[in-house]
This record gives sequence, C-alpha cells and structure tokens, in this order.
Amino acid sequence: MTEFYVYPGCAIPTKLPFVESAARFLLDSLGIAHEDFPDFTCCVEPVGLRSLGLETWLVSGARLHTIAERGGRAVLTLCDGCTLSLRESGELLDSSGKEHADPVLRELGMEYTGQAKVVGFLELVHSRLERIMELKRDDCGLRLGIHPGCHGSHLSGNGGGGADAMLTEIVEALGCEAVQAEGRVCCGGSLTSVNDDVSRKVSDEAVSAYPGAEALVTSCPFCFLQFDTVTRKVPVIHVAELVASCIGWDADHMSHHRTRA
Repeated sequence: MTEFYVYPGCAIPTKLPFVESAARFLLDSLGIAHEDFPDFTCCVEPVGLRSLGLETWLVSGARLHTIAERGGRAVLTLCDGCTLSLRESGELLDSSGKEHADPVLRELGMEYTGQAKVVGFLELVHSRLERIMELKRDDCGLRLGIHPGCHGSHLSGNGGGGADAMLTEIVEALGCEAVQAEGRVCCGGSLTSVNDDVSRKVSDEAVSAYPGAEALVTSCPFCFLQFDTVTRKVPVIHVAELVASCIGWDADHMSHHRTRA
C-alpha cells in the first residue's frame, strides 16, 4: 500500500526541479511507497500569504488534509514551509477552525474529519538514516554549514525533533564535517523584494556565521534560493541532493546551481 502522498509545494517543482528529482530518487532507493498528491493546490505560504487571508489559508489547508484523509495516506512535504503551513492549519482546524472551513468544503462535497499526518522531508531522511548508511557508496567529505532555516527551526519546537541536530547527524553520517552557526541565523529571504538592501545584509551575516564552511546545507527551498540566487557567496546544497548523490544519484545537479564552488 502507498505510504505517502508526496506534496512537493510550489517553489521546488517550479524553481528547483533537481531537488524534487533527488527526493524522488531517494524515496525509490529506500523502497518507500509513494504517489503524487491528488488534485494538488498551494498550501498558502505560512508567513506572507497567510497574513493576507487567514480564512483562505485555513480552508486550503482543510481541503488538503481532507484529501489525504480520504486516501488514507500521510502527507510527505518536500518544503519546510509547507510542513509548517499544513501542521499549523491542522492544529487550528482541530481546535476552533473547523466551523469556518466546513461551509466552504461542503460546496466541494467534502467535510473535514481530522488532520492527516504530515511528515517533513528532513524528518523522513533522518528516520531512515540507518538504511541510507547501508546504501551509501561515497563519503561527501565537505565542510558543510548546518542551516535548517527559520521554518525548520520553528518546527523543531512543534514536533520537528530538532532540525539542527537532524541535519548534523545526516551530514556527519555521510562523511562530512558539520560547521555550526555562531548563533541563530536567518537567510533574509522573506525580505527579498520588500527591502532588498536589508535582505542582502541579513543574508551576508548568515553566510559569515559559518566560518570555514565550503558550502551550506539546508532542507528549506526558500533558504536555498536566497543563498544560491541572491547572496551568491557560498554554494548551497539541499539535503535531498546531498543524500541522493551519496547513494548513487548520478545527475549533474550542481550545473543547475547558480553559485558553484
């Protein structure tokens, strides 16, 4: 039986398709049964877009939870922002939001009955680390700055299991040296196009917080895009690319990065 509906989010398929390719290669290699999320729609991004329309965000989340519940599947989110959005919409629906969502859902022939389990990609990788070590072909050997991002760090306090710790254990298991940030850092991506000067300064400070790192590793597509396309001072690798490459994914994924070593 299919274990997961894969929920890729909007940013990864449209801007980082090589990350989605790496994630699907990893799922197949681990023998994890999965299929595409049916009737996919946006989660309504949990910071900027949610603030513009709380009820729209809530109903969108309710619809997605209901689809997964009907299919009897857990939701595997490739994007930390989607993980955060779906978990928080589920919590609100279970506490007080159901009465706001159900009238709209009824027009779609749906009714919210309970949130589906939402599993973040980083959590899944960490939970299958023993099997990944069995499949590992090569040690990475890089000095990698551990950057879970703000979404990942927030999830750590809400069932995420400690994003810094999970990333560190994955990186070290793959033969890399983990470089910890000097304090909590943000990529500055949420300020891009709002105040580009401040966004770049925040991002520059983030990069400088990882002394000696040859590249940064993250599970957040928004952090990836900020470091790869805006800051452009150090290469960044998504955790899906890192793990997939070490277990035999032979795609030339780094050629799609804008910032290279």
